[in-house]
Amino acid sequence: MRALARSDRTKAQIEWLLAAKGASPSAARAAIKRLMSLKYLDDAAFAVRWVERRLARMPMGRARLHEELRATGCPEQIVQTTVRATYRKVSEEDLAQQVVTIAGQSHSMHTLGRLARILSQRGFDEDTIETVLGPLLREES
Repeated sequence: MRALARSDRTKAQIEWLLAAKGASPSAARAAIKRLMSLKYLDDAAFAVRWVERRLARMPMGRARLHEELRATGCPEQIVQTTVRATYRKVSEEDLAQQVVTIAGQSHSMHTLGRLARILSQRGFDEDTIETVLGPLLREES
């Protein structure tokens, strides 16, 4: 309960915490089942909240968001569903443009190559990178 009081957790994270504290597998399963029945654990709800907070702090592309959400222990099906739903509501191009704007302001970047690398590291695909950087490339020509 203390772990859940501090922050949202996935079922897998609670399993790991209980195992680290020495709980038996059967005791861990019972505790998780109880937490789920009380609605303290809900991986789908966790995923939606986590994605919203993550994108607000650091805009990123679909690939990286998928990878980071998967690392929280959310099941693959929930990860796929959440990421798909997120990018139906939020344009990947708009997120990439936010990255370009922030990077351009805070780092005084002059090279499109560096911006392209940053976007790639943030999980944006090549088409999105070309779409966002295209106007900048035409400006420099």
